[in-house]
Order: sequence, then C-alpha cells, then structure tokens
Amino acid sequence: RKVPVAEGDLLVLSVDDVMGRQFLLASFHGDTNGLATKPVLAEVHKLAQSFPQRKLIFGLDANTYERGSSDKQDVLDWATDYVSKGYTSCWGDVPNPKNHTTFNARTFLQAQLQKAAKSTEMAAKGDKNPKDFILFRKDNFAVMSTTKDNTGKRSYTENMVFPTLAFPSDHGIVATKLSFIQPSA
Repeated sequence: RKVPVAEGDLLVLSVDDVMGRQFLLASFHGDTNGLATKPVLAEVHKLAQSFPQRKLIFGLDANTYERGSSDKQDVLDWATDYVSKGYTSCWGDVPNPKNHTTFNARTFLQAQLQKAAKSTEMAAKGDKNPKDFILFRKDNFAVMSTTKDNTGKRSYTENMVFPTLAFPSDHGIVATKLSFIQPSA
C-alpha cells in the first residue's frame, strides 16, 4: 500500500545537547486523513532502534480524528499503535479524543462555497480534531506539563475557530516540558 508522504514531510535530526546527551529529534507533517501516521512512526521507530543511545522526541501533525473511519485515522487507534512500540505522548497513553488541537471551517469568502459553514454549522462542517502530538519513550521521559495555544498568548480558547488575524495557524501550538527518567541500576 502506498503511503501518502511527500518530500519534506519528515525531518529527523541526530543532535547532542551541551551536556553531551544524545537525541534523535523528528518532526512529521501527516497527510490530511492521517493514513501515513502509523507507517511513518513504524519507520522512525526502526531508525530509533538502530540508535539506542539516542533518545527520540517526535513531534507530529498526526492528522488523527476524534472519530476515525476506514479513510481517516482514529486517534485512539493511533494511540494503541504508539503504545505498542513503547512510546507515550504528551497527552498520555490514551489521549482524550475531545482534546482538540484544530478547529477550522471554511468561510463564504473562500473558494469552494459548497464547503462553507454558517456560524451555526462550524462544529458540524469544520475540522475540530485532536491532531497534534509529541511522542517519546515512556522509559526515557516523564511529562512535567503540556500546554496548547491557539491565541499566540500561551493560552487555548476552546471552541474558537482559527486561524484568526492574531493567530495565523490552523493547528494549535503544543508544548511539553519533559523530565528525564534515570535508568535503574
């Protein structure tokens, strides 16, 4: 099966911090329906296994959906996949499907008027889903805090459609503070 990944969708870097700690940092922009998300994780996981001394931190626009289907990646199915490989996310092993990081809808000022949503139809016609994640091995890191932002002011306004003039992205910013888990002796 062909995986819908375009040139530039995946970036992987091998870096050392100033203390000599070794990391594998990865970033992925998933296809609209999230169908590449699991196959790309499988490949990044294989790469990470070939560098066991490097701790993987993987930021993704996974394009997962609150309610998946045969042609849209379900968020809970995605979580089962990453947990099966030894990872967890900034949202935990079982993310809340209603913890949305996108909420956008077409307006009548854009092309494709048939897709435009009246203000009363924003939730039904818009894209309001839990799409953005930071993954890491649960034996390497623990989450100290996770925040999301759709305002540019380090806050998230639930049920607000974006982008806006003040916040030009159609995905919220996800930030996670991690602490190292020390290996047991």
